[in-house]
This record gives sequence, structure tokens and C-alpha cells, in this order.
Amino acid sequence: MCFTGSGEVGKLIMGYAAQSNMKRLALECGGKSPHVVLADADIAAAAEGIAWGIYYNAGETCHAGSRVVVQASVKDALVEGIAKVTETITLGHPLDPKTQMGALIDRGHMNRVLGFIESGRAEGARVALGGGRALEETGGTYVEATILDDVAPDMRVAREEIFGPVLTVTRVADEAEAIAVANDTIYGLAAAVWTENINAAHRVSSALRAGTVWVNAYDKSSFATPFGGFKQSGFGRDRSPHAIEKYADLKTIWTAYR
Repeated sequence: MCFTGSGEVGKLIMGYAAQSNMKRLALECGGKSPHVVLADADIAAAAEGIAWGIYYNAGETCHAGSRVVVQASVKDALVEGIAKVTETITLGHPLDPKTQMGALIDRGHMNRVLGFIESGRAEGARVALGGGRALEETGGTYVEATILDDVAPDMRVAREEIFGPVLTVTRVADEAEAIAVANDTIYGLAAAVWTENINAAHRVSSALRAGTVWVNAYDKSSFATPFGGFKQSGFGRDRSPHAIEKYADLKTIWTAYR
């Protein structure tokens, strides 16, 4: 059995499987995927990748790059760059060909996302862009593309999956702190590293505990490669021969010839 959804429901399904016939499961239960941006990164390229990595489906995607972990020396330039890219993304009705970001799934979820933004404000985060409901006159469940800056790693918005168009930005001193902050999560679905140093790219991508890590890119995919997570992002893989093997049982037959 395969399930893609929230961690809460994934845990229920694990319990039901144990109580019934111990059926095998593959669970993909979301994430809090970080972009690690080092001081030598191409800031313009990082800003483009980060903005589209969180806003392209209004943040309602399991591997949305919802956290930025960036070295302090380039943090302000990066936030400015992300904001500039984000301002070019057209919010509107999903059936309008000009629309690039649509509404959230329903009113309850919209209110949940807005509640997260207010939680960030209350805990001391700075709203660098957006932060509210949009197109309210239409009656639609639209939320502005939002950047929360100066987010501490222990804030709720940095730890829980928001599943909306909300990006958090956390500054760090160096590569070691960036890895520690990026890995300090119950999730492990995806991550990205932005750097012009190939040695740093190898070090950080190896150290990040995530099922998929992109270097100087985000959300590239192929059916030839496995997709899935670590920790409470679940287990099992979609795509590739590894996913097919999930549905196969190996059988051993020993024959004595006389």
C-alpha cells in the first residue's frame, strides 16, 4: 500500500496496517525542505530557484523548498533577490492562462496558513514580503506569496510543515551551522545546496539528511531516479526500479539433486 499525505494520517495508516494483516507500506509524509545557501553562491540563480521552489504550486507540494538557511553575509541580498522574483509571479484564478500561482485548497487550509504567518510574527519573525490574504473580493482562498525573515530555528514556522506559500529565512555563520540547522527537523524529504565550490557542494549534499538533494537547482526530476524521504517524511520510494522492488517478494528455493 502507498500513501502520500500528512504525517498524522501516515502514522494512523501504519497503526492500521499493524492491527490488520501487517501489510507493507510506502509512506511519503511531507517535509520541511531546506535550501542551504553558502556565501559564494550565485545569488541571482539561487533567488530564482528558491522562489519557484516554494511558490509554483502555492506551496502545496510535499517537497516544497520552504526553508532558506543562508550565510549571514549574503542573507540580505538573497532575500531581496527572492522578493524581486516573487513579485513577477502572477497570482490569480487557476483557469486564467496568465496565472502562475493559484488559490489554496479550501478555506480551512487558508486560515491555517494565515495562522502560521501570524505565529511567525508573534515569535519575532519579520514579514519581508506578503503576509496576508489576497484577492479577498473574489471569495477565493488566496494567500500572498510570503517571506518570513529573521526566523529562529526553534520557531513553529521553521519546524512544522505549513503547506502554503510561506518561505522562512534563517541566517547562519558558516557551513557547519548551516548543515546543523538544515538537518534539525523531523523531516527528510528534499534539500538543495547553492554554492560555486564543488568541494563544498559534495560535502554539504552528503551531510544533508534528505532523500533528494539538488545542487544549484531545485525540483529537477526523472522517472529513472527514486524519490522518497528519510525520518518522518516516510519510507519507500516512488519512481525507478527501486519503487518496483517495493512490490516484489524475493523467494528462495533449495533443491537437493540425488
